[in-house]
Amino acid sequence: MRNSSGAEIAEGHYDIRKGAAAYAPIIGAFGALAIPTVTVLFTANKDSAPDKFIVLACGLLVVATIGSLTGSIGLAAIGAERDHTANLPAAVMYIAVPVAISIVAVLASFEVLAAIYLEEQKGLFAITTGVGGLAATYFTSFSVADSWTSGPSDPVLKTDWSRTQWISSKQVAYRKANLVAAVSASPVLAGLVLRLCDIHWGVNQRGANWLVAAGLVVSMVGTFAGVQRTKHAMHDSEQKGIRAWEAYSTSLGVGLYTLALLLFLP
Repeated sequence: MRNSSGAEIAEGHYDIRKGAAAYAPIIGAFGALAIPTVTVLFTANKDSAPDKFIVLACGLLVVATIGSLTGSIGLAAIGAERDHTANLPAAVMYIAVPVAISIVAVLASFEVLAAIYLEEQKGLFAITTGVGGLAATYFTSFSVADSWTSGPSDPVLKTDWSRTQWISSKQVAYRKANLVAAVSASPVLAGLVLRLCDIHWGVNQRGANWLVAAGLVVSMVGTFAGVQRTKHAMHDSEQKGIRAWEAYSTSLGVGLYTLALLLFLP
């Protein structure tokens, strides 16, 4: 591609710092909206609802609140970055995990509430949980696409540095982003097919606790890893761009948690 002066140039890319700064307040507000629902569940008459359903619905909403609030803080921190260093795309992928889990958890809590109040329609809400999981895995993997723009600011140094990275060019970045999205979406698609075939297992009290605990663990691991990944390279060490195992583990973690919900929601 050539610009108006005839010089070779790769035109068009996203600045991940600006995107993170814009998403931070939206995600924070999303998490705060789950709090009134939790309050209603604790104060509502639950005589006709099994305790395990109340525990699961409340627990999932708490997971959503924690994931959204911690994720919004992490994204705001990335938005404050001054330089477009190579560690930022990986940091965003880690921090996107609690955000994605919060979205899936809210949708899953709606399914549990449907099982209490609209039992014949709970299958529809389970499908919406899966669709939300597909969107979450896609947006988590999206950071790979423009990770090629980050790295050393010196053009000569960046050319040599890029050859040692998993994402070495714009073409590689887009191809890998599509592959990561496809791999991470496969567990969700499998869960949707099973749910459409009415193949799933209900949970008991202990199972509800495990689903909530798993969401908290995955969210916190993503948050802490993202914060650690925002550390900048020292003056005598090179920048570390996004690595294959980071890209696949973050987005696939969201996909696998969505699969677990689809299999064990009532």
